[in-house]
Amino acid sequence: MEILLDTNFIIYCVRQKIDFFSLAAEIIDDKIEWVVPFEVLAELEQISKRTGEKEADKLAAKIGLEMTKVICAKIVNVKGKNVDQGIVNYILDKDIVLATLDKNLKRRIKNRILTIRKFRTLELL
Repeated sequence: MEILLDTNFIIYCVRQKIDFFSLAAEIIDDKIEWVVPFEVLAELEQISKRTGEKEADKLAAKIGLEMTKVICAKIVNVKGKNVDQGIVNYILDKDIVLATLDKNLKRRIKNRILTIRKFRTLELL
């Protein structure tokens, strides 16, 4: 099963010290292949270097970048006028789970969603 990681999901998990990698393995029986859009990596890079950004978010973005390497995420390019539109276009008509906390993005897709409930629990919708 492929799970595509969104920027806000990565940053939230890092900031809250949620081991989504292990928790997902507990609730999903299939072998998981983590997918990260190149554009999400670019967003994390921007956040980690942006002046005026909260230090906690900068650090979370840096750790998130490293985490994508540790989990051996497959890097893909998504095409769209922004990252969210690119994600919608990429997963449309594919059997890919989207890991996100973005309510607007959740409404725009029909794919299954991996999200966080009660601050620390993963839920597959």
